[in-house]
Amino acid sequence: MADGFKAIADTSSVLAGLDKLTGPIATHLARSMAVAGGQVLRDEAKLLAPVDSGLLQSAIYLAFKEAKSNDEGVTYSVTWNAKKAPHGHLLEFGHWQYYAAYIGPDGEWHTNKAHPLANPRWVPAHPFLRPALDSAGPRAQAAMIERGRQRLPELLAGEMEDAKLGAS
Repeated sequence: MADGFKAIADTSSVLAGLDKLTGPIATHLARSMAVAGGQVLRDEAKLLAPVDSGLLQSAIYLAFKEAKSNDEGVTYSVTWNAKKAPHGHLLEFGHWQYYAAYIGPDGEWHTNKAHPLANPRWVPAHPFLRPALDSAGPRAQAAMIERGRQRLPELLAGEMEDAKLGAS
């Protein structure tokens, strides 16, 4: 599976007043905000992905990374399912072509390993993840902030309700 890419957004001015939040509320808020930003980046990556068969485009997804998340922060990644689209890294980063390639009767590309190229050639990248971050980064950050503005009152109202129930 691909590692995707890492986006770091400076939301310090927005989060300055939220430092007092701890526990489940902080985690729920962080996850909601991260998902909102991640969805923007995922959708942009899908728009930028080459569409020949649509396989790569349909394999791009947003995933929560539990092993890389803790009380200090949550981690999500925008990547592609390498089982559905094993060629994703070739498009994102470019690659050397060592063998002749052809379109078979099935309409798919095939590599003919019986016919190595006399001069291997570099196939340039058609990146989709990195440009998605460049073009949609500010929109992702805005989506995160907007989601935080929506979600925080909901979470605080739920905590107030829980406190009322606990006091009765």
